[in-house]
Amino acid sequence: MLRINIPPTGPAPLTSADFDKYHLPMPSKGVNTKINKETTLFFDNEFEAVVYADQLEEIVTTVSKSSPLKNILRDMVTAIRNDDTIRNYLEYSSIYTWLKTRLRMLRIAISPKPTFFKN
Repeated sequence: MLRINIPPTGPAPLTSADFDKYHLPMPSKGVNTKINKETTLFFDNEFEAVVYADQLEEIVTTVSKSSPLKNILRDMVTAIRNDDTIRNYLEYSSIYTWLKTRLRMLRIAISPKPTFFKN
């Protein structure tokens, strides 16, 4: 089981009730709010956490800029993306490694060669 803590960053920290209030999707294994007002998201594995963060990012694009929900969603996505376990998973997953290699090769192919600039 993977736990990701979301520290209280705004004037009103995220709570379990906010998921119902804003109709947010629940993480696969649930949510827990502690006494120190730090919320913990529970997932089965890293893949589910990454998919969940992607879902939240899609929701962010539909929320108005002045809505407090936008800040809540961004805080959740940032906490998930900055988690060390998630970062290691993304860095060493085979798809991510493949894409990174292909992009590097594409940049090399597109980058201008010094011979083009000689007169």
